[in-house]
Amino acid sequence: MLFIGIFGIKETEEELRKIDFDCTGCLSKEMNLYTFRKVFEIFFIPVITLKKMHVLLCPKCRSSYKLKESKMDEILIKGKSSYDDVEKIIKES
Repeated sequence: MLFIGIFGIKETEEELRKIDFDCTGCLSKEMNLYTFRKVFEIFFIPVITLKKMHVLLCPKCRSSYKLKESKMDEILIKGKSSYDDVEKIIKES
């Protein structure tokens, strides 16, 4: 967290749930869905979300995939994702 006087920028991560997805690294069927945020705070109160992304992370081989934000509602409801929902491969083991 970077603070300058009474305001700053904080990075947070939150594990949302398990998602069914075929990992290309180890062929595991279950991934963890995380939300990463960068927020602007004043007096430790979040005011503006500067950046937000959803990432699938394989617990076995640590491969990670950035998801398309437009597909997030559907993914959270169904609990599964496909390769069409992936915007970018961040790391593949």
